[in-house]
Amino acid sequence: MRVILNSRHADHAAPGEFEAGAVIPCHEAPGRCGAIRGALEAAGGFTFEDAAQNEGCVAAVHHPAYVAYLRGASAEARHAKGGGLNSFWPTVFPFGPNPRARGAHALRGTYCFDVYTPILPGTFGAALGGASAAFRAAELVAAGAEKQVYVLTRPPGHHAEHDRCGGYCYFNNAAVAAQHLSRLGKVAVLDLDVHHGNGTQHIFYDRADVLTVSVHGDPAGLYPFFSGFADETGTGAGLGANVNVPLPPGTGPHEYRPALARALDAVARFRPEFLVLAFGADTHEADPIGGLKLPTGFFGEMGAAVRGLGLPTVIVQEGGYDLGALGASAVALLGGFEAR
Repeated sequence: MRVILNSRHADHAAPGEFEAGAVIPCHEAPGRCGAIRGALEAAGGFTFEDAAQNEGCVAAVHHPAYVAYLRGASAEARHAKGGGLNSFWPTVFPFGPNPRARGAHALRGTYCFDVYTPILPGTFGAALGGASAAFRAAELVAAGAEKQVYVLTRPPGHHAEHDRCGGYCYFNNAAVAAQHLSRLGKVAVLDLDVHHGNGTQHIFYDRADVLTVSVHGDPAGLYPFFSGFADETGTGAGLGANVNVPLPPGTGPHEYRPALARALDAVARFRPEFLVLAFGADTHEADPIGGLKLPTGFFGEMGAAVRGLGLPTVIVQEGGYDLGALGASAVALLGGFEAR
């Protein structure tokens, strides 16, 4: 299988993250890509290529002011005085009936919705590298050069909104791929990360040509908390083109199978020309921030089930934060795609 890499991913390495009032090591770290690539190389059967930076690919799904903010804030962090690693965190968020943003502190809260997603000197380049890799994979699939292409990247993307970052995500890689493919026909985005892909859902929420389907942990108790509920089904022309399947903590293979079957049935009934799979290995039983209980071998079953749709597919890496399980989980999923 062809693997498109984000050669800039390590330019973004957060010094930590805030959780319950404490600073802890960041779960979303450069070692994630290394763990997956090492496992793929050991397994064999994969070819690797870097994607060229392509800023134009994000314009179709992200607001130009937001793109400009990320570019400018990364440059500001790079040139900040004081030495060491400079990082910008939001400290206040918009409130009141008519909030106005004037100045850097206000903009940090305007363009970010949580405290997990700082802007570092290399953030813009790393995030753009992921979007560019997803776009390159979509080009290959759209041209018929490949039936399935895997995008190995970080930081992840599915929490990134049209005009805000959050959940470790800056540009929405899955949405970039889906938007490009939608020029040729209907597209389904299937999100199998443990966390709901709020950004992907909202970017396409009023569109009838892109179906978004997500199987994830119940947002009543899991990030992103404010979206991913079963009654969110789209609006306007997109009414009915959004399907959420939230699952309780502790869900294992026995309970996950019918949820996945429901998601796959929704995709099949939509009759898309292309599929974008947003894959998160944070559904693994060992993941430190997940809460579901899927063993490594189940990801092979998952990949085979998705392959059964018979659709040209871009597979985009999202979450997965246990480095001991991450590579094996990705190998299992991709092996399921290639099994005959």
